[in-house]
Amino acid sequence: MSACAFGTVGPATKVLDSAGLTAMEIAQARLSVAAALLLAFVALTRPRALLAAAREAYGVIAVLGVFSFATLQTLCGVAVARIPVGVFVVLQFLAPVIVVGWLRCVRRVPQPRLVWAGTAVVLVGLLLVGEVWSRLRLDVVGVLAALGTAAALSVRFLVAGRALVRHDPVTVTALGIAVGALALNVVSPVTGFPYGSLGDTVRHESVSAPVWVVVVWAAFVATLVAYVSGIAAQRYLAPSAASLFATLEVVAGAGAAYLFLGQTLTPVQCAGVVAVLAGVALAQRTMRTSTRPGERHVEPPPRPESRPPRAESPLPVRAESRHAAAEPHESPRGT
Repeated sequence: MSACAFGTVGPATKVLDSAGLTAMEIAQARLSVAAALLLAFVALTRPRALLAAAREAYGVIAVLGVFSFATLQTLCGVAVARIPVGVFVVLQFLAPVIVVGWLRCVRRVPQPRLVWAGTAVVLVGLLLVGEVWSRLRLDVVGVLAALGTAAALSVRFLVAGRALVRHDPVTVTALGIAVGALALNVVSPVTGFPYGSLGDTVRHESVSAPVWVVVVWAAFVATLVAYVSGIAAQRYLAPSAASLFATLEVVAGAGAAYLFLGQTLTPVQCAGVVAVLAGVALAQRTMRTSTRPGERHVEPPPRPESRPPRAESPLPVRAESRHAAAEPHESPRGT
């Protein structure tokens, strides 16, 4: 659901861009409207949970808001303006590589070989979908901005789980989007937003609609629904699994562009879509996810060091010794 909702960002952004809105204004409108709607809902339905999350998980929520919402949306606009969209997509979705590498090298969580193989297949598919060889031009600022989006996206998969241990995903998302919207509004005050253009009718390809309708769609579907469902999924998926599933946004985006803008894929791009799907399926076979529906993902604890079995004592054992031997930490097997 998250990938499908995020897949509509591209068409909505193109329509709003043709209406004269800048990348910063589009991101500002998306986050501000989504934050207002979601905060109002949470404040009415679970006010105590809202206050508890703000008090107990403010550090994680601040990181999510600044990096995974505000910084991500801003750098997306900079990158798309300077480098081809296909190149940007490939660089942005280096996020699964960052996540898997971080888990393996920093957190020391072993990753099965099929995870690495699936990640490689997904990257090949992204290269085919983007057809980067046909529109390759180097812009240092654009490339750095795209790599920054990959890092900001990785933060969400690596950090959000800490807040989800004790707080529900809707509350965490509401506070995160609110922090992101606040950060963008500090950089670009809302007083400068072109409110007069919201009543205009925009026409792009086969789309003809009032600007405010497209803004609401981008804020509600492509932001609120996309982020809530994506963060909710992290309750049940390992970070590596969640980051790979996020690459399905490319597939959903291609479908949305076909439905709303009439854009078709070349045979090479279709092969890339198949490769992305195959890579996700391949990696998912051995992902460390929950085995039962509704079970939350928990990182496996480190293995205890093996101990040699103790030799049985020929002396008689007293009652208190038998009791001590029954305790887990005194077991001959070290369990």
